[in-house]
Amino acid sequence: MNIVKVVKAGFQIEHCRSNCPKTAKNWQNLFDTLIINLTTLKLDQSLEEKFKPVIYHNIPKICLAGCPNGCSHPNIKDFGISGYVTPQITDVPCIGCNECVRSCVEKAITRNEGGIVIDDSRCISCGDCQRVCPSGKLIAGERGWTLRVGGRVGRHPKFAEFAGQAQTDEEVLLWVSKTLLRYIENGRPKERLTHYLER
Repeated sequence: MNIVKVVKAGFQIEHCRSNCPKTAKNWQNLFDTLIINLTTLKLDQSLEEKFKPVIYHNIPKICLAGCPNGCSHPNIKDFGISGYVTPQITDVPCIGCNECVRSCVEKAITRNEGGIVIDDSRCISCGDCQRVCPSGKLIAGERGWTLRVGGRVGRHPKFAEFAGQAQTDEEVLLWVSKTLLRYIENGRPKERLTHYLER
C-alpha cells in the first residue's frame, strides 16, 4: 500500500494509491465526503481547548484502504477502514483451471467433485479469486467496509479492534462522526482519542 497522507484542521486521513488493481471497494468518494464532514465538526477548535497546544499525537488519525490485502496502516490508526468484496459462486460451469485456488493466499478455496468450496473462516474478502476467474464461476458479491477502532503507535502501541462492517459510505461517515462527537463531549482534559476509546 502506497500511503498518501492528508492533514487537515484537526484530523489526519491516509489513503492508498488511486487505480490500484487490488481495490475491493473504491475509496475516493468516501475520502472526499469524510473531509467535508469532519471539517464541519471543527475538531481543531475542540482539540485546542482540550490540549493547549495540540501536537501530532493529539490529532485523530484515519486510514482508508481499498482492500484488506495485509496493509498494517488501518490497524494502527484511531479509525481503520478497509474495503472488502465477498466472492459469490454462480451457476456458470467451472472449467477446472484452478486459477482461483492458486490465487488465494489465505488457502480458503478448494475444489472437489462437487465444485468450488470457499472456507468462510479463512476468506478475507480481498477479491483476488474473482479477478482471476476466467469462466465467471466466481464473481463479486457483497461489497462494503470493515471498520476498526483504537489503534496506535508510540510508547504503548496497540492494534485497532474490529468494530463491525458497513455496506455504505453513509454508515461509515455516521460511525466516524458520532465517535468523534462523543469524544469531544465526553473526553477528559488532555485525553487522546485512542485512550478515550479504551474506556
